[in-house]
Amino acid sequence: MKFIYYLACIGSKNLDKKLDILSANLNYIYNDIQCKFDIIVNCYDNYEVVYDYIQQFDFIANKWFYNKPGILTEVYLTNPHNARLSKYDYILFILDDVKIQSMNINGMIALKQKYNIEILSPKVINSTHPFMYALPDNLLTFNNAVEIYCLLLTYNDFMRYTSINTVENTWAWGVDFLFGHYNIRAGVCFNYNVLHALPSNSDRSNARELMAKYLKQINYTGDIADIVTVTGAVNV
Repeated sequence: MKFIYYLACIGSKNLDKKLDILSANLNYIYNDIQCKFDIIVNCYDNYEVVYDYIQQFDFIANKWFYNKPGILTEVYLTNPHNARLSKYDYILFILDDVKIQSMNINGMIALKQKYNIEILSPKVINSTHPFMYALPDNLLTFNNAVEIYCLLLTYNDFMRYTSINTVENTWAWGVDFLFGHYNIRAGVCFNYNVLHALPSNSDRSNARELMAKYLKQINYTGDIADIVTVTGAVNV
């Protein structure tokens, strides 16, 4: 299996804590899959610190870095290294403040394949919405909305997800509630979990304004607050 860890963005503030989270995650993944893997890192500042820190992980075969000031989509949507992702079977797309607590990559792959899920997230403790954490551990839910903290994707899934984002909607608000609208099969597996470990740094006022512009741009006339987020569930 060709696997890559895709760090969607990293930088200050709380960089020391984020690097601790990154170290824990990389070691967790290596112990789980028991083979070397690659990494792509999107840095919005403190590039040298992040670059030097990641050199210590000798179980990471290839390390690619992209350094660009900006907020989330301004950085990862413009990363030229994204073209490399076509060579990988699976991509773990993850934010810099998300710490893996319980995950089995092969188990998640099996669920993706069995249920044809494009956007698959583990349970996210300290996420914004209860549909991401407040159901029994033995469930896999099928969702119109999945908050973007940690996703297991194929290259085609990654391209589908990034294609519905825009550089202008920097915080990517609203997109996570439109998977049903875009007919993208999404789900949350409650047998595995990650922790949103740090307070959000989102500029909520700016994020809402950009979301409104995004929804107008795609001619979406509904109210995303009214979307039914969980459309079904199976025991796993």
